[in-house]
Amino acid sequence: MYKILVFTALLSLILASCGTFQVSIERVPSATATESEPVPSATQPSATAILPTATLPVTGTPPSPTRIRFAPGGTQSITEGRLGPGESSTFVLAASQGQVLIASADSPDQDVDLSISGANRAVLLAAGPSVSNSFTGTLPATQDYLFKLTGGASPENFALSVIIAARIQFAPGEKESIITGRTNNGFAVTYSAYAQKGQTMDVTLDVPGERAGLTIWGFSDGEPYARAQNGVRDFSLVLPSTQDYIIEVQPQAGQTVDYTLTVQIQ
Repeated sequence: MYKILVFTALLSLILASCGTFQVSIERVPSATATESEPVPSATQPSATAILPTATLPVTGTPPSPTRIRFAPGGTQSITEGRLGPGESSTFVLAASQGQVLIASADSPDQDVDLSISGANRAVLLAAGPSVSNSFTGTLPATQDYLFKLTGGASPENFALSVIIAARIQFAPGEKESIITGRTNNGFAVTYSAYAQKGQTMDVTLDVPGERAGLTIWGFSDGEPYARAQNGVRDFSLVLPSTQDYIIEVQPQAGQTVDYTLTVQIQ
């Protein structure tokens, strides 16, 4: 122990007399990359992935169709607009299989074409100069239906009228249906009721102040059986054919009217 202490003391004196010095340490390169040469990782985005492609405009893409909506309790919508030469606008409406659709397009010069198709691409009304701009029919499927209006040779205003008749349903074993409703925006409220030849249909409209009347016509034969302008509010008929019968509650002078409609078929 004594010899070790003497040796340590002597070594300290020698170092003190020679001054300080530095020891350099050579670093061995590791397997990791240096900062000047980054190694691409699996999570690093590529040049194409960081482009905001979802927000880039796509040339030539048509605008999305405008959805048609009825007022609460209503069955009709009228959409007005204007089209330039050759321009088109598309409207869409959801409807159910078996509902009655009554649609038409009107313009001052009758220079706007209407076509109607289902989301399944089934064509209900094809556009063309020799084709009527109106359609009345029973819808073949539950889906969206597209109404496309196309302008003619000059700018044109248009009015698109779409009616979906509310189907009257009878409870099992019942022969009478009582419906309460309200007219909106001066439009008639349209119903459809299927009945067979030889049955008797009785329809009664209860409305305050006699401010509305009944229009009733056959869907297949197009025959009018009652007219609201004649003040009809009670109707009875032994039915001449098996078909849907269209029942319209028509308010006078565009009024908002609360009503009760009673339909009996037996």
